[in-house]
Amino acid sequence: MKIMNKETLAEYCTGCGLCKSVYNVQFSRDFKGYNIPQLENNEQINFCEKVCPAAGSPSKFMTAEKVWGRSESVYLGWSNDPEIRRRASSGGILTSLCCYLLDKKIVDGIIQTTYDDKVPYRTKTVVSFSSDDVLKCMGSRYSISSPLLNICDLIQDNNTYAFVGKPCDVATLKMFLQNNKKFENKIKYLFSFFCAGEPSELAQKKLLHQLGCESDEEYYSLQYRGNGWPGFATVEKKDGTQNVITYNDSWGKILGRDVRKCCRVCLDGIGEFADVSCGDAWYLTKEGKPDFSEGDGRNVIFARTRLGVELLEQAYNCGYVNRDSCNDYEELLKQIQKFQYERRSTMGAMLTAMRLCGKNVPSYDKRILKKFGERASFIQKARRLFGTIKRINQGKI
Repeated sequence: MKIMNKETLAEYCTGCGLCKSVYNVQFSRDFKGYNIPQLENNEQINFCEKVCPAAGSPSKFMTAEKVWGRSESVYLGWSNDPEIRRRASSGGILTSLCCYLLDKKIVDGIIQTTYDDKVPYRTKTVVSFSSDDVLKCMGSRYSISSPLLNICDLIQDNNTYAFVGKPCDVATLKMFLQNNKKFENKIKYLFSFFCAGEPSELAQKKLLHQLGCESDEEYYSLQYRGNGWPGFATVEKKDGTQNVITYNDSWGKILGRDVRKCCRVCLDGIGEFADVSCGDAWYLTKEGKPDFSEGDGRNVIFARTRLGVELLEQAYNCGYVNRDSCNDYEELLKQIQKFQYERRSTMGAMLTAMRLCGKNVPSYDKRILKKFGERASFIQKARRLFGTIKRINQGKI
């Protein structure tokens, strides 16, 4: 079943911006800084229904048999460049793959996100044409991004590209490329990363306050992670001083508490539609929980297509990346990526709770929700259901 009204499409919009690039849909900005589409006609609405995660289109192509999505091979690994491994948010695999593609002239450009020069907690989409350009974009941007906002203008007729984006960006772009041969042959690779949500601008200001900045004029750089693993949230102030807080404090206590509404009901935080997607392969404490103490970065690497497998093999053989097979990933990731596992396996319970409370919900494929739900216990699903009802009654959803 498709969502047929523009209000619900707008409510669960991911903000990728593709409808703006293709149909010139206009956006307004809400009080949290999120872009909200102003859908005006059936042509625009029908387009969003075909590509938008909120309309359920990508969910129809998900792999029901595995909570961790389709995969040809799964690895643990990191960049063989020690500087990339240190500076990147985790193991630096995606950065090294992008450098490999450009160094070997396999693609002409990498479409990716970097920080805005004027307001560092905001983002802009750029095309990197060299490894040096890629390195300037290295690191996570835990802030609002719309990487498809002008993608039709970025793509030049004589060039080919790889695209790096959030799972929802990649899923939307994948749906679009399937029905647009002109661009399908221009974007050769899709890369993504594990994502737990897109923090608001209000969350950015809370983070900056915690880092000792009360205005945008006080600092010139905001780094969310990197220079270690997981690295620190770091602000460079114009007076020459530097303030830092831990990843657990920045993400766990501030940024992760205020994310876009669609992120709370996201069914794909793991980049299932990418050729290669990566997440943090946290080591575990004695209690079996992710260890956020500083160390050398390590990625879990999903080669989700044959194209992704071939690329990783080539980059490995050329010395760009280090990777080892991870055959026990399904059980291992239940611990090191517990949030992603439980979110997928209990999503059906959350959506049921929202419907019971009269809320609109994204139109995900019911078969997928049922299969994912088989991986969760009755107690886990009950907790998700009643917890969701409680948060709705508290006005948090």
